[in-house]
Amino acid sequence: MLPYFLGIFVPSPGGAFWLGLLVAAVIFGDFERFASRRNLTLAALFAVAVLLVDVMRWNERPDSPLAAWAFTGIYVGTGLYALWGLALSRRETALPWTVNLPRSGLRALLGIVLTISAVTALGREPDDAGYYSNLGARRLVETGILPYGDPMLKGPDAPAYGASATYGPLLYLSHVPFQWIAAAEANPADANPMDPTYVRPPIVATQMATLAFFLAGLWALYTIVARLRDPDIALGVTALYACSPYILGLGGTTHVVGGLAFVSHIAPSSVMLLAFAALRRPAWAGALLAAAAGVLFYPVFVFPAWVGWFVWRRAGVRSFVAGFVITGLLIGAFVAAFTPVPEGSNVVSVFLESTLEHQEGVGPQEYGASQFGFWGTQPRLAAFWQQPIVGSSSLFKPTFLVYGLACLAAFFLARGRTMAQLAGITAALTAGVQLWKTHAAGSYVEWYLPFLLIALFAVGHRSRETTNA
Repeated sequence: MLPYFLGIFVPSPGGAFWLGLLVAAVIFGDFERFASRRNLTLAALFAVAVLLVDVMRWNERPDSPLAAWAFTGIYVGTGLYALWGLALSRRETALPWTVNLPRSGLRALLGIVLTISAVTALGREPDDAGYYSNLGARRLVETGILPYGDPMLKGPDAPAYGASATYGPLLYLSHVPFQWIAAAEANPADANPMDPTYVRPPIVATQMATLAFFLAGLWALYTIVARLRDPDIALGVTALYACSPYILGLGGTTHVVGGLAFVSHIAPSSVMLLAFAALRRPAWAGALLAAAAGVLFYPVFVFPAWVGWFVWRRAGVRSFVAGFVITGLLIGAFVAAFTPVPEGSNVVSVFLESTLEHQEGVGPQEYGASQFGFWGTQPRLAAFWQQPIVGSSSLFKPTFLVYGLACLAAFFLARGRTMAQLAGITAALTAGVQLWKTHAAGSYVEWYLPFLLIALFAVGHRSRETTNA
């Protein structure tokens, strides 16, 4: 009853777009000059939202010429956001941002925005990422086996051809306490999730997990901007992000393509924000960055940039690397201990088969064959850029190799950068992930948007950036 009641008040994609634009204008808009740099910059944050607002229509019509144009626009826009992050990482001066509301007004508006976000998280049914990670977590509790080694969750006879085995180990673990709160029913360990008698875990578990991650990320975002700039700007940025149409959900009237309906969009970036907020405590920052990768893998790509930032500052690098490596080893040991492998195989190949190759492989029902995205609508380009140069692993695709080189180069780009400028590099790298990703590339705006906002509103303002070695 409660989800149905809350669902009545969830903004539609069109409503989310206008609501986000209105909040941005009320807080940071320049009402004296319509075409000012401030207004144009705010408008640029919504550029890809225009293309995402009804993008789900192309899920049923991927062969339409308009679908190719839409996904090309999303792809190019994502690339431009990546370049914007790089540009901000080299900028020494900032736009003269001011807020249009007193602090009490900002707090009141943030309270309203948080209410809208909570209603959206709890009132909109989770899409595939939340549904299948919730199922993977339930099977973990029932069998004591991570989904990567669970035969009931892998292969053509498993739900969605193995979708429940493609997420990070810590994302599964994070669902367990919320399933307990939701009184999820335990099935026998040998029960088949495809059997109609199998009792699926309540969807409210993944909704609560998503909301918890989201609120933690908002706290970290506020803390970061307040330290680098000031509390009023931080309140404004937090409200701007929380009410972003990318957060409230774009895509279509029935299904959305991102936002609070997808724990995979929210959880990893929230843990990354916690890691960034902990940069003054390098060991914690390293541990939290590894934890973010344990939620959904891609945060590992910013490790070279972050370790470079510490190296060039000559402070904290050993603690940061130690925190990252120790936490990474603990996560790896957890995966190895709870992932049985067939004879003649090993845990690494089983893990990659379930995760990377499910996402980027081109077999039946694997996302690498998806037409819902730029590469799916550009088969001639994909025939070279998305095909492995050697072997069959997606790790050897030209797009991935180019991106990997960019990640390594970020080690040097981080030299002499401030924390806000490092956020710009982080935004560039997390947007860049989507330039080689096949399915729904460009829709994971939440992965880079908060770091782009940190750079945009805090670059050029020197603050106390002390680091403990």
